[in-house]
Amino acid sequence: MHTETRAAGNRRSANLLGALALETAGALESAARTVVGQAGAASAALVTIGAHPDRSIEQLRLPLGLSQPGAVRLVERLVGAGWVERSGAAGRRGLELRLTASGEAVLHDMLAARRAALAELIEPLSEREQAQLTRLLEKLLGARAGDRSDLERICRLCEWRACDGCPVAGAVRQAG
Repeated sequence: MHTETRAAGNRRSANLLGALALETAGALESAARTVVGQAGAASAALVTIGAHPDRSIEQLRLPLGLSQPGAVRLVERLVGAGWVERSGAAGRRGLELRLTASGEAVLHDMLAARRAALAELIEPLSEREQAQLTRLLEKLLGARAGDRSDLERICRLCEWRACDGCPVAGAVRQAG
């Protein structure tokens, strides 16, 4: 009987997590779309380029899960918007990507909008509950990380400066 009760509790927890994940994804997409004018890969690209300037398109596409042509099109859109500049070797593959001053401003605004959307989601929790949630999220996220590519994929929209002691980076270090 205890096993059945635990299984039902696990299903309920997983189901609730799924519902919250969808709500969170929607809130983040809306926040990014408000600032960037699009969500998903464009926002993740700005975060990734901001955190790791001078990477190539190839190094950008992997954590974003884009094809090479898709990454090139995304970079073209970001360059066209004036948010990213390319420099370095001739040819698209060898070019290094950097945020422009305008790109830095958009990234700052997008992260602020993201921060506000997430704060609204956890606002119903007390400080103690938020601390509990933080510990649980650290444990869950750390369990999802195996290598550097996991770190870059999982944290592709993270506000890296806000995450001292990143549980994903810590798990990657432990595994390596």
